[in-house]
This record gives sequence, structure tokens and C-alpha cells, in this order.
Amino acid sequence: MLCVSAVCMAQNITIRAVDQPASVVFRSIVEQTGKNFVYSSELLKDMRVSVNVKNKSLKHTLSMIFKDSDIEYEIKGRNIILKRKPKPKRQERKPSITIVAPTLPKQNAVEPEMLEEVVVVSRLEAPAVETAEIGAKKLTAQEIINTPVMFGESDVIKALQMQPGVSEGQEGMAGMHVHGGNSDENLYMLDNVPLYQVNHFAGLFSAFNAEAIRYIDFFKSSIPAKYDGRLSSYLDVRTKNGSMEGHHGSFRLGLTSGAFNIDGPIGKKTTYSVALRRSWFDVLSIPMLALVNSSDEEEKIRLRYAFMDLNAKVTHRFSNKATGFASVYFGNDILKTGSSDKHEPECGWCYDDKNDFHWGNLVAQTGLNYRLNPLMSAEFTAAYTRYFSGMKRDWLTTEITNDGTTESHSISKTNNNINDWIFRADFDWRPNDGNRVRFGGNYILHSFLPARTDRNYTVGTTQTLTRDSTWSYTANEANIYIEDDWQISEKFRMNAGLHLSLFNIDGKTNYGFGPRLSFSYRPSDNWAVKAAYARTNQYVHQLSQTYLSLPTDQWVPITGRFKPQNADKISIGAYWQSDNKVFAASAEGYWKVMRNLVDYRDEYYLQPPTEMWNAQLCSGKGTAKGIDFKIEKLYGKLTGHISYSLAWSDRTFPDKNEGLTFPTRFDNRHTINILLNWNVSDKVSLNAAWTGHSGNRFTLLPQVWESPGFGNSYIGDESPLKTQVNNYQLPFYHRLDFSCTVRNKRGYWTLGLYNAYCHMNTVAIRRTYNNANHPVFQKVKLLPIIPSISYTWQF
Repeated sequence: MLCVSAVCMAQNITIRAVDQPASVVFRSIVEQTGKNFVYSSELLKDMRVSVNVKNKSLKHTLSMIFKDSDIEYEIKGRNIILKRKPKPKRQERKPSITIVAPTLPKQNAVEPEMLEEVVVVSRLEAPAVETAEIGAKKLTAQEIINTPVMFGESDVIKALQMQPGVSEGQEGMAGMHVHGGNSDENLYMLDNVPLYQVNHFAGLFSAFNAEAIRYIDFFKSSIPAKYDGRLSSYLDVRTKNGSMEGHHGSFRLGLTSGAFNIDGPIGKKTTYSVALRRSWFDVLSIPMLALVNSSDEEEKIRLRYAFMDLNAKVTHRFSNKATGFASVYFGNDILKTGSSDKHEPECGWCYDDKNDFHWGNLVAQTGLNYRLNPLMSAEFTAAYTRYFSGMKRDWLTTEITNDGTTESHSISKTNNNINDWIFRADFDWRPNDGNRVRFGGNYILHSFLPARTDRNYTVGTTQTLTRDSTWSYTANEANIYIEDDWQISEKFRMNAGLHLSLFNIDGKTNYGFGPRLSFSYRPSDNWAVKAAYARTNQYVHQLSQTYLSLPTDQWVPITGRFKPQNADKISIGAYWQSDNKVFAASAEGYWKVMRNLVDYRDEYYLQPPTEMWNAQLCSGKGTAKGIDFKIEKLYGKLTGHISYSLAWSDRTFPDKNEGLTFPTRFDNRHTINILLNWNVSDKVSLNAAWTGHSGNRFTLLPQVWESPGFGNSYIGDESPLKTQVNNYQLPFYHRLDFSCTVRNKRGYWTLGLYNAYCHMNTVAIRRTYNNANHPVFQKVKLLPIIPSISYTWQF
């Protein structure tokens, strides 16, 4: 029996284990503290552990585990080093009390001494040389917190942006473009349930609250057969369970937001966990807005923005075999803008302009984990997930002429939403030590409403009501999968699987076939070479008119003449780790072909507003290829990695760019990431991150049509002339970020510095006019050096 609660309170631990393998108990400690275990391969062979602690320090927990045993520990930075105590002369070894080894052979029970040349590392993520996967990554909450980011807001996606093959997109944003894919080609899941909207503040922050996270799984090349529905990557965020041993939590106060979380028991078999985060932007803007508006009683500016995230989870243990859970996530953004001019001259006009935006997610799920027998377990889940976005514009003008006063009032409302009902069953079967078989399936009932706009236009006593041609869609999706992770021999390992899917919409059924194969050959303990193939399918896509995350983005299904998107990806890799497993290195190459991609066609904005939404779209194909290099230091006071990516990515659409192939927006040829974490002491840690990459691509408009102006001044509108898509490359991008964590008895301070040497990177080029009314181009630079500070109080 094992009961674990991931309570990250200055590394305090709650764990109850009865006769459990040492590796299982160590994994629980790793999840709660972010530290790693380093020990001889023979030190704990076949040993089992019994321990019961609640909200105790790491040192106390380890002392309880190893008391009355011949094993001693030493904590060095992020590592817990285990070794055999020196054997007293002419004295028999004392029997273990906490750790027992009922299956240990007699010849090994007396003493295997520590073998310095063979080291086992117990950590959340298995070493790459030991798995069949390519491009897989598991992150703990502590690793996410250790990545410096803007405003000190720990962020899952920004932590993944430091991995090779992952592009951040726009500066400072929580976007993710993986191996040449678009941002909508990543499947984001919260406890195995898909999310459609994962960004706040136009993408400045992601929707995942670090205080609620236990760990995450990320896949970009070898895709497990369980996952499908996107072309590029899969990210599954797992949230914390509550503690059975008391109520604990924390409160964080930062410059841009605050967060609160608490967990604990409800009775003897039930736990709860609640995490809440909310921004302060609307509060901070009140005095600034009041100051601006005080200068003129007639002219007013309207601005308010806020976001929030709520995670809540309840877990109940019915028996040793069955555990049930229920959870809710709600994320919401609100933006209100506008201005008004209420001057009333003898002749002229005044106006009142109001814009309201809101967007977000709602996820509710319940499930049951059940152990069918000692070799097989199952998880049954029912969930509801909703994505919503809405925009409203209220435009009121009053025109005053010699003939009288005319009032015009225009109201437009646009709504876009998706509602999914999900039912799934997943099974995990281990028939023997060399095989792990996972299989299952799900059914999803989709309801899509692409952007539908209602307009109400009133002039005087005349009123006009219009609605565009968009209607809602209902779709049925079903998936089944099976895979086997097979350790063929000491040198060969294979993961083979198959994912089958269907998507029925408008009386048409589309089928998806997704074979997966990964193969690993390990010529020595230090080396492994791998090869993998994966086909993925995608039935929904996001239409974005900008590269920011805005409520104008639409999630729409594959309908009409458009076919499901699919991609074939081939990957190869070579992996090395040092004898002591302190250092690791890898090189991963990939080649990907994407079909039936969807984008806006040339001059899509010329389509009549009453046309169907898909009249503005076209389909095409894309390719991506490259190689990722990475060198890591995994253990010690100083840890981190250096990575370099060489990549190409392009698109070809018959109805875009005159059918010519063009580079993607984030076709960054060279990317370098450096991440360092230094545990100075138990109280102080320093983190640094440097990133540099080739500039993003940009469509520069060298010529435009101009409407006539008056005299020598330009007051007309511009219409762009056709030009090559992404025909200009921005300058090389680079920046350095720092963060420092200082712990005390009550909690810890976090200090941050974004863009430490204040390199103002160019993010766009805009066309404007100089004083002589000649067109000129100007570089747009946004983010200077940005300091941050926050305090987290733990209780």
C-alpha cells in the first residue's frame, strides 16, 4: 500500500508506504522535492521500504527510511547520494528494520559493497539511453519553477521553449511551435482531457497554474499510441492530489498576479486540492486610467483586463483496488476597451465606442482508477470540456449639422465555442517483466460553433438586423489504440502501437490510421541509437489572423471540401550518458511531411461578410526537417543544459502566394538555448537562461495602393499589393533572463530579471510616413529589461 501527497512546502514530504519497492518510494520523493537519488546499482537491489511521515522535512524522511539500516545518505544540491556505511571490524551487519529484502539471495545479503563504476539514478524521468522513445520529456513542478520567465510567473510552456526543436513564436509569449508545426498542432491536456485555449493576455502567460502541477509529459517525435488528434506534439499536465495528513498550502503575491492553493483530508478516505490564480492588471490600471481621464472631462479612455484560473480536485479511496476522483478547471480572460468623445460643437460629431472581449475554458471530469488484478489496472473517465470566446462592439455616433442631429448606433456580437463530451477507458497490462501493454479507447461528442456574428445597425428610426451564414456543427469522434513496450533483450527495445480514429460530421465519416514504431539498440550501458516513425491525424484546427492568442482565433472542424490533416514523421537519434550518469548528450534528427493544412487564402478579407467562414480558407501541404543537439549536466549543485537546433520549415498552398513554396513564420534556421541552475545552498538558488535564434519571417509590403489625399498630406487608406509571403527575415533574436530564490522559515522570495542586458529585439516591421510624407519602414521593438519580485508564504 502506498499513499502519496505531493506537498511542495520547502521540500516537506507526506508519504505512507507499506512493503513497497524502494524505487516506487523514491519516485514519490522525487515528485515532491524535485531532487534525484544517486546510488550503486547493487545497493538497493530487490529491497522494499516501509515508511509513514506527514509534512516532514526531507532529512527527517530519509532518516526514518534508513534508520537501523547500513545505508547512509548525503544531500548535495539536487542530489541525494546513497552509499553503504563503513562496516565495523569483526561485527556482523545489523538487520534492516525499515528496508527489507525478502528475495535477496543469501550470498548478496551479507555485503555487496558500493560499486563506484555503476550508478543508478532514481528520478521522475528515465534516462534516454534506457527507453525506446525519441523526443520525450518529463518535467517536474520544480523544474518549471527553476526556469526564469517574464514577471516571475512560472510557466509550463515557457519552460518547454528551452527544449531543442521548440520555438517560442513571438517574444515573451507562451506560444509553442514544435518541429515546424503551427501553434494549433499541439494537443494540450489537463489530466488527460484536451484544452483548446491555453493562453492568457494574448499569450503572455499560459493557462497552467504552476502551483497546481505535479508533473507533465511532453512528446514531440515518438508519439505513444494513446495520443492522436494533433500533428506536432502532445502535452499532458498532471495536477496534484490532496494530502491525507493535514491541511497545507501556500499564498503567492507577485507584481502581476497572486495565487493561493490549499489541500488536505476530508475524513479518512477523501482528500481535496484547490488552486486559484488571478491577475492584478485591472487593479494596477485604475490609477493610471484615472490620471489620463482627469485631463479632459469630455474625452475618456476605457481599459480593463484580468484573467483567472481555478483548479479543484477531490479524490476518494473506496478500497485498496479502487480510487475515484472528480476535478474542475475554469480559466477566463476579460478585456474591456474603448473611448468616448462627448464634445457637442455647433457642427461636428461625437462618439462612444465600447469593446468587450472574453475567452477561456471549462473542464469538469470524474473518473475511477481500478486494479483489476496484480498485472492489470484501468482508468475510466467521463469529462466535459468547453472552449468559448466572444466579442461585442457597441459603437454610438452623433452627427450634428445645420439640418439637425443624426444618431447612429451599431452593435455587433461574435461568438465561437466548442463543447465536448468525452468518455474513455485506458488499460495498463504488464504480462511479464519485459512487456508493458497499454490499450483503450474513447468516444467524443463534439458541438462546434465557428465565429457567428450578429449585427444590429440603427440610424434614426431605421433598424437593420443581419446574421452571417455560419451555423453550428455536431460531430462524433471515436478512437481506439494499443501499444506494447517490449524489452526484447538487454540491447534491444521496441515500442510498437496503432491508433485508429474516425470523425463523422455532416453525414461524412473520415478515418484515421496512425501506426507508431520506436526501436532502440543499446551497444553498451553508455550508448543507445534509436529510430522511430509516427503518423498523426487532426480533425480540428485554429484560424488565427495574428500570431498572438486573441479571442478572434476560431477553432473549427474539418468540413466540406477540406480533408483531415495528417503528418508522417521519421526520427533517428543517438544518446550518450557518462559512467556516473552526471552528464548526458543526444542528437535527434527528423523529417516530417504534413498534408491538408488549412490557412487563409490570399486577399481573404475581400470575401463578403455574409459568406461562410470556410470561403476564406485554402488547403495545402508543408515539410519540416532538422536536427537537435543537447548536452546536459543532470546532477550536482550546478545543473542545466545547452542545446542547438538546425531546422527548415515551409508551406505550399495552391491558393496562397501564387502557389509558390514559402518559409513559415517561425522558420528559425539556428536556435541556441542555455539553461543553468545553481543551488548555492539549501536557502539560495540561482537560475539563468539565454536564448538566441534566427529572426522570424515577416511579410513586408514594399508597395501599396493609396486612396487620394488632400493637398500634400496623406489621410487616405492603404490596400496592399500582392507580394511574397514571409519575404523578409527579422534580425537575430537573443536575450538573457535571471532568477533567484531565497528561502526562509515561512516561505521564499523569488527575484527575476527578464532581458537582463536590455537587448531590444525587433518583433515586426511597420510601414509609416516621415515628416516629408514619404513612406518609410520602422522596426518595432517591445520588451526592455523587466524586473520582478514575488513572495510565497507556505503554511
